[in-house]
Amino acid sequence: MEKNTVRHLAKVLRVLVLAVLVLNLICLPLVPGIVAYVSDGGPGLLVRAVKEEVEMWLGQGNEAHFPIAVVFLTSWTAVWGEAYTSLLTLFYWLCGICTALILWQAKKVLNTVLAGDPFRMVNAHALKRAAICCWLISGAALVRLILWLWMERNAAPLFTYNTLFVPAFFMAGLLFQVMSALFRQAAELKEDQDLTI
Repeated sequence: MEKNTVRHLAKVLRVLVLAVLVLNLICLPLVPGIVAYVSDGGPGLLVRAVKEEVEMWLGQGNEAHFPIAVVFLTSWTAVWGEAYTSLLTLFYWLCGICTALILWQAKKVLNTVLAGDPFRMVNAHALKRAAICCWLISGAALVRLILWLWMERNAAPLFTYNTLFVPAFFMAGLLFQVMSALFRQAAELKEDQDLTI
């Protein structure tokens, strides 16, 4: 009974992981547009632009403004004009790509759980890659925080989500590393046991 429950949960989790992975991949090309909007007028401008675009699609809005799609396409070149927007775009892309890789590794581990053979060396390698991705995000967040503190010359950046990325992803990387070692040890024990039999 417990085995069926684990497989059922693994199926649900696999669907959720795939859904988040698809959303992550859809968001990656939108990063320059989001950075352009946020750097020009803050998050409020982006929210207003999306609201106006939705109203226009529904036939209720003013059609005298630029469609959001045009802004997002032109922002692919505009974000590279300033150091701040360039670094912010690169930071979000790095985090997005690393997150996609972490989700892909999770999908690989869940596939072996669903196959009924989770204690394999391939899972240890997948978890190790996930740990490296977590550490890359943590390191990039630390570099961004240091640069942001240097540019602002006050403590305001310490009270942002970016500050939370540093310890959260560092600890997640440690957790993935420990899980990788456990899966490696379990795979080696299983291999030895299979050879003994």
